[in-house]
Amino acid sequence: MGKNRQHHDESTSPAESGMSRRGLLMGGGAAAAAAAFSAASPAFAVPAAAAPSGAAHGDASSSNSDGDGDLLLVNGRIHTMDERDTVVGSALISDGRFVALGKDAERGARGKTTRVDLRGRTVIPGIIDSHNHIVLVGNRPGYHTPLEDVFTIPDAVARLKARIKDVPAGHFITTVGPISAMQFQEGRLPNLSELDAVSRPVFIEAAQGGVVTNGLGKAFFEAHGIAVNDNGSLSGSAFGTGAAGQALRLLREQFLSDESRERTALGALQYYAGLGITTHLDAGAFHTEEPNGAIFGENKFTMHAPFLALNGAEKLPVRLRVDFLLEDTDPSLPELTARLRNSFPFFGNDMMRTGAIGEFTGGGLSGMGTPLWLEATKRVAKAGWRNENHSLSTTDYKAIIDGWVAVNQEFSIKTLRWVVAHVPFINSEYIEKLKALGGGLKVGWGPTRSGTLQGPPYRTILDSGIPTGYHSDGGDITVINPWLNFYTMVTGRNLRGDLINAGQTLTRTEVIRMATAGNTWFIHEDDLGPIKVGNQADLVVLDQDFFSVPESKIAQTRSILTVVGGDVVHDSGELKAPQQGWGPRHRRYGRRS
Repeated sequence: MGKNRQHHDESTSPAESGMSRRGLLMGGGAAAAAAAFSAASPAFAVPAAAAPSGAAHGDASSSNSDGDGDLLLVNGRIHTMDERDTVVGSALISDGRFVALGKDAERGARGKTTRVDLRGRTVIPGIIDSHNHIVLVGNRPGYHTPLEDVFTIPDAVARLKARIKDVPAGHFITTVGPISAMQFQEGRLPNLSELDAVSRPVFIEAAQGGVVTNGLGKAFFEAHGIAVNDNGSLSGSAFGTGAAGQALRLLREQFLSDESRERTALGALQYYAGLGITTHLDAGAFHTEEPNGAIFGENKFTMHAPFLALNGAEKLPVRLRVDFLLEDTDPSLPELTARLRNSFPFFGNDMMRTGAIGEFTGGGLSGMGTPLWLEATKRVAKAGWRNENHSLSTTDYKAIIDGWVAVNQEFSIKTLRWVVAHVPFINSEYIEKLKALGGGLKVGWGPTRSGTLQGPPYRTILDSGIPTGYHSDGGDITVINPWLNFYTMVTGRNLRGDLINAGQTLTRTEVIRMATAGNTWFIHEDDLGPIKVGNQADLVVLDQDFFSVPESKIAQTRSILTVVGGDVVHDSGELKAPQQGWGPRHRRYGRRS
């Protein structure tokens, strides 16, 4: 992954048909429904229904509502992120997979083929966020409205106002979690008077930037004995303290239902599809049996229910992978024991699948290196599961990796791809130790951080040759929007423009490679990642050329067309692409060829 190189090749050879893939069952997901946020941001508009078979679609031809023909994308700059960083002009998709690239794509098109002119747009593989907390976002109360792609308070208020048409009187419009005051030009969240332009109660909680409501929200909370300041702010924190914690708990108690969770889960996945994320690996939540006021709290045994319902109804627009965060403090390790006995790693279908044990193994947030953690880690190794732990301090990565060295002497982990995430302070000695264990590192964290030398040491890590993947860690304590994270990785600056990671920046090609081909290693799926013949057809057509725009514009990047498994799941309308799918997801549980 080291050097930034681009090889332009308009005649790529097909991959061998015998590529290695896990023999798992293939599941479904219909094309995405209308995006809930289209009125505020045309970049997130998804037509509500496919046009009738045979209808005109601008530059597209041979409309195919049955999805049994091919999809040909032409006249683009398609960054494949293959081993040579090949850039091609065309790609042919059949039955949900790439079947030809470059000139071979146009020569191979036959029969029912729908042609879409990309008009010179930049294309990248679908973005894989290999560690976030998307399931938390999918379980937010009220009519959750993400705001990570707007950068002024007037634009944020306009987004919230556009949501009104979907929201019954008396119900809240909320934004909880992945939002930062730092992203706005004003350097703060909207206040009560600004939010009073929204004729529904509003509740915004950012892990970085505070908690605010409008006049209608203030009246609601005060009627329930919760104090709100005159400017609409609530005291307390995202950790569930003070009025902020009381307010979020109340909203969860009054406005969460099976229907609302399913609506919000679908909306969150659609929103991030509009930013180019085609695969999420969810890292779980801190467990709370009943609704509470902590931004990162949920019942982790029921929080996947709306996503499972969407998957069962074949309505997941993008891929979801699920890790199991463990918090055992009982020496008998009851939760870990039950997981290892009754769950399966990498079990499911192409749209939703289990993953690993992590991001904690035993002892919870501060358990790394303790005897309980070590015993839990040995059990995970003995069972042959992938394991992931997170590192935030100057010393915890040492406890994790030294512990893994000890475990490896008893149960080999060298083929299990164990991972340490975040690692803001890791050094070369421990990078090499982990590399010798067959492990990898996930990085990409930091756009809302303040201070200096905040890490991770991207350049040191990447140049070491250890497997390195991108993750946002967003959804509760930071943002998920990949372009905000990519901005920090390329510039070394936070969203306010402060230099927080001098000397450790990456090139733009390296960043995209980490978020696509590089993450294949971390999700154990060798037919996702790069755009190559035989791989699942996940791709993103960008609204600007990420590889050449000024650094100040990187954070504003969006998708104008997102394809998952050959199906269009997000479309801004700019390319006039037909809305039917070309993927195999309508044949639920059909086996892979």
